Amino acid sequence: MGRTLPSYRMVLEHERDLWIKHFAKRLREPYRTSFDYLWEKAFQLADASSANTRPVALDNILMSMVVAQQAEIQLLQKDLKVLQKQVNDNSELL
Repeated sequence: MGRTLPSYRMVLEHERDLWIKHFAKRLREPYRTSFDYLWEKAFQLADASSANTRPVALDNILMSMVVAQQAEIQLLQKDLKVLQKQVNDNSELL
């Protein structure tokens, strides 16, 4: 009988634990908070990553983190445009 492959979430947890053990323990704030936040995003996108068949799990993990960061950048850009418009509209009233 063959061995069962671990689920993507199990691989993700294992990778996170290794990164914490060898990297994150030495991070100072605010970097440690950012590190934890990116891993949280990777877990939030685990369903999409588990559908991908890339042989290196870290590829999926990093792509999840990049996609989450891009989504946040786009949301912030949208909010900034709204605020800029409000400022411009208010300055015209003066």
